[in-house]
Amino acid sequence: MTEQIGIVVDSTADFPPDMAADLGIHTIPIHIAIDGQDHLHGVSIENEQVIAAMREERDVHTSPPIPSEYADVLEKLLDRYDRLLSFHVSKALSQCYTSVQRAIQLLFDDAAQRVIPIDTRTCTVGQALIVKRAAEMLRQGLPMDELLHELNFFMGNGSLYFTVDNLYWLKRAGRLNFFSSILGGMLDIKPVIGLKKGQLVPMTKHRGHEAALVSLAQMAGDDYRRHRGDCEIWIAHAAAEDKRDRLMEELELEIPVALDGIRMAEIGPTITAHAGPGCIALSVMPT
Repeated sequence: MTEQIGIVVDSTADFPPDMAADLGIHTIPIHIAIDGQDHLHGVSIENEQVIAAMREERDVHTSPPIPSEYADVLEKLLDRYDRLLSFHVSKALSQCYTSVQRAIQLLFDDAAQRVIPIDTRTCTVGQALIVKRAAEMLRQGLPMDELLHELNFFMGNGSLYFTVDNLYWLKRAGRLNFFSSILGGMLDIKPVIGLKKGQLVPMTKHRGHEAALVSLAQMAGDDYRRHRGDCEIWIAHAAAEDKRDRLMEELELEIPVALDGIRMAEIGPTITAHAGPGCIALSVMPT
């Protein structure tokens, strides 16, 4: 009998509409607190409500599910599946991975051995693309050892870049110390930030959104050519339709042959709470 393997992911992963449900992926919601009132992302609060609260400069914070919450979900899913793959946002950015590791310790030994937690070393659409790859490989019947080997390849070769509307939110989230070497104390600078091995890395800095979006498109083009076109490109944004459309114009100039395959998603509030409304991200993943 074929082993049944389920996929679990935090709501930090941002998929195009309906894709997670179509792939049979189980999502665990992140906690979003607004003025001290707790909500669950996608259950009791949606992205647009979080963005509105941030624009009103209300107190917005995020936190991972506590270990017992993870454990409850894992236990229920283990009644349906022989094993679970549990995908989490980079542990350098969130405590989700640490929390699920503690949750696994709460399970009985036989159940704990059936859960494989994975630090994807990325977030938003980068995280979602890795989960999509896993779901596709499971449908192809790839053995678990081969699947995990392939996932390591994708995590090591995928890219995620983003830029922000302004640096106020990064400053408020306590992230600006990391970028001090490129910002020079000027909050009007628009940095392009990457994720390398799970860590935030300043890539380039620009005076204005136009130049930052051009830089994003160039980086996507470089990755596309590095993968010889064998890759997927996803874009996600937080209430930044104008930047999304402008980025697509730049991508049409940079890599016109890839344009029709680019997928769109909405950045969830976990990332928006740190990067701010108006942020836009782009991920390139080999196929």
